[in-house]
Amino acid sequence: MSVTDTGAGIPEAAVQRIFDRYFSTQAHGIGLGLAICRTIVEDHQGRIWATRNPDLGMTFHFTLPTLGAPEA
Repeated sequence: MSVTDTGAGIPEAAVQRIFDRYFSTQAHGIGLGLAICRTIVEDHQGRIWATRNPDLGMTFHFTLPTLGAPEA
């Protein structure tokens, strides 16, 4: 699954940290939203990541295993 936005995006230097607990690129953010997303996805043996769009915004991706798939 992928979700794309066309907002201001995230500075290149911050992309590696956006899923860290308490890290925020917003002045009034508390930095929990993407950390919670990561915890949920990884608890279901999935993977989550983000990529910068060529022009504006970001694309957030995640994968989850299908039911009955062998665990990695």
